[in-house]
Amino acid sequence: MSNTATGFRGMPGTGAKEALSFSGCAGDLLDFFTQFEDLAHSCGLTSSQQCHAYDDADYDTFKARVIDEYPGAEKGMQFTYRDLECIILTYGESDISTKTELMEFSQQFRPVVTWLVKNNKLSE
Repeated sequence: MSNTATGFRGMPGTGAKEALSFSGCAGDLLDFFTQFEDLAHSCGLTSSQQCHAYDDADYDTFKARVIDEYPGAEKGMQFTYRDLECIILTYGESDISTKTELMEFSQQFRPVVTWLVKNNKLSE
């Protein structure tokens, strides 16, 4: 995301379509923090600015405290071979004929297969 404004003014406001949101699912928490950190970095926010509304003035401390509140969050999303199989079966019966359909398949397939390969559950 490209921001012309820096600092807090570069961050999207509450309710803006660019604003990040967290699903509340522990498996999504690390991905949310990655997206937030990328956005904050692009706006030039310091560690203390990233968590200015909270008691901690250090973002890493704040992040660790939040992750501790969500059991299993430190592992991030986890997938099974069955998850991959379901995606393949769902899209295997459809005729992917447009770029949009291909992107939809890729958005479902890529995270699962990447996680399975990275965690030695599936070979390349």
